[in-house]
Amino acid sequence: MKRFRSTGTTNLSFNDMLFNILIGFVMLFILAFLLINPITKKADVPTKAEILLMLEWDDMSASDMDLWVETESGAYVGFTQRQWNNWYLDKDDLGITNDTIVIDGRASFVRVNGETITMRGIQPGKYYVAVHSYSMRESELDITVSLIDVNPYVENYSITKTFTSKRQILRFPAFEVDKEGNVTRIFEHNRRVVPVKNAVADPQLEGSGD
Repeated sequence: MKRFRSTGTTNLSFNDMLFNILIGFVMLFILAFLLINPITKKADVPTKAEILLMLEWDDMSASDMDLWVETESGAYVGFTQRQWNNWYLDKDDLGITNDTIVIDGRASFVRVNGETITMRGIQPGKYYVAVHSYSMRESELDITVSLIDVNPYVENYSITKTFTSKRQILRFPAFEVDKEGNVTRIFEHNRRVVPVKNAVADPQLEGSGD
């Protein structure tokens, strides 16, 4: 008479398969739940950049250049007013003076001179641009201002001008932003932009730089 010995292998394999299927269903349920209920973020803080206004100058320069933007209503963004509504000055760059960073207790140098004013979240209106040579270490210094529309990416202008004296103000083209966040118009202007308290009020120190 033949005898059959049950090893339980078949039952164990079946149980393993059922367990794996169950885990799969649980994971699918968790993914579906996350998609239906995304993690809440800081919805009241618009972080997506729509417009970038960038100032650049010689990375080895000790000169302190300041980028300024003024609104139609006379509000402004610059180193003494670093945020207004959706506009932000990301950094007040002092030239090589504040190019030192400390990592693990050791000082390192980041030789990048530049300032960026960002519109984070759409804010329609007209905006006026100027740069102020707060501190000049050279007899002449070239600076470049670029206006970039981020969504979609469009470089509206990138203009280089030359400072020849301390406290000089150079104007750059103004621009208009529509309700969709697009730059629709670029035009010249004669606004001072830089607040008087932050610059010498001498018309001879103002110029187009052309």
